[in-house]
Amino acid sequence: MVQSKKQFRRVLTWSLALLLGICFTGVADIALAAEKPIVWRLQSVWATSTGRHPALQKMCAMIKEKSNGQLDIKLFGPGEIVGTMEVFDAVSNGVLDMAASSGIYNSAKVPEGLVEFGLPFGLEDEADLNKFWYEYKDGEAFKLIQEAYRAKKIELLYNGAGTSYGYMTTFPVKSLDDFKGKKIRSFGFFGSLVQMLGGAPVSLPNEDQYLALQQGTVDGTIFPYLALNTMKFKEVAKHIVLPPVLGAPTADIFVSAKAWSQLNPELQAIVREGAVLQNKWYMDNEGPQEKELVANPDKHGIQVHTLSAEDVAKLKEMGTRIWDGVAKRSPTNAKVVELLKAYNAEKVAAK
Repeated sequence: MVQSKKQFRRVLTWSLALLLGICFTGVADIALAAEKPIVWRLQSVWATSTGRHPALQKMCAMIKEKSNGQLDIKLFGPGEIVGTMEVFDAVSNGVLDMAASSGIYNSAKVPEGLVEFGLPFGLEDEADLNKFWYEYKDGEAFKLIQEAYRAKKIELLYNGAGTSYGYMTTFPVKSLDDFKGKKIRSFGFFGSLVQMLGGAPVSLPNEDQYLALQQGTVDGTIFPYLALNTMKFKEVAKHIVLPPVLGAPTADIFVSAKAWSQLNPELQAIVREGAVLQNKWYMDNEGPQEKELVANPDKHGIQVHTLSAEDVAKLKEMGTRIWDGVAKRSPTNAKVVELLKAYNAEKVAAK
């Protein structure tokens, strides 16, 4: 009996030790799991040769550092995981966790992407854009667009100003009549503007533009002027037209709703901060470069053509028709267009 009691105590002691060991091992495993970094895949639609790419690289590094390695974002260039026009769906479906894109590329899936990207002659520059989207009526316009994205299982973090979009052509432009019969790479409502001018809109991915201009597949493109340098367009399209069609287009950062929901509030705040800062870094670098390019055409081997006041007035009238067309695409678009009209009217009245 004594021996049996001793055996029982030994078995009990061993069992307790084993149980405690399992418990502590489980705690250790949980701790290790908590420390395991979250890895996201971010795809950009912007060519790696543009200034947007290093700004995104800096953002990813900043987020990793500020999160103490908890969130590690891997950056991929155009087409490396999915095609440019597939990025929105890939984020919505969770194939990608994050994207650097633009509302114009998303507009087939969410019509609010059109007004998010910017309307012809709507906002003048970065400061004007920030006032409208984030300050006017407590950022009502941005909140409306955010809700449209959330309906598609996407969290829109930020839409910030890019450099000016305008015509770059292989032919000189003295008046709007020179666009008649020309093939112009365009997208979204830009295609409508090309048609109003008597041209033929052509749809092409960003990365195919250089070859299309070189081979004469298109006679021009509506794209950021800086692409003359960053994408070497000045080798194949030596003419730019002023004023720009969009003085303040937007580029956005958005995240899969599922991936976003898995971050705690502290990590979400870090990611939002990174989204804002990457755009500041981009504009601080690219804005002055655009001004220098336009101011020194001879240095860059290009020609700048400034339209007459009469032609600019015609363009703005065409732009107004596009605004009205965009407003009809969705109730949210209509609300944002009305906000933009009111904002611009208040600016004029204040002068």
